Amino acid sequence: MRYNESVQLLQLNGKAGVSIVKFRYERVKKVILTIVREAGILSYEELASRSAGRLSHIDGNNNWYMEEVVTDLEARGQLKCSLNNGQLFIKSVN
Repeated sequence: MRYNESVQLLQLNGKAGVSIVKFRYERVKKVILTIVREAGILSYEELASRSAGRLSHIDGNNNWYMEEVVTDLEARGQLKCSLNNGQLFIKSVN
């Protein structure tokens, strides 16, 4: 994989989001999907907590990457996010 390849993220409103380096996107995506599939459903805070150690090697703000990739995966139909009593919950669609 070339280090200058990037992925255009999607937003829920159908517009294009930011672009991030592909190898970072793939790593964050894999971690998020693994955690969500293992848990079934979990809060955003729990996802952030569980992913922190697995993403510690990524340069930059891990929470920002996680938030952007969660939004992208929801826009792509791979995750479902819902509010319950003011708390965001995430589950896998697959």
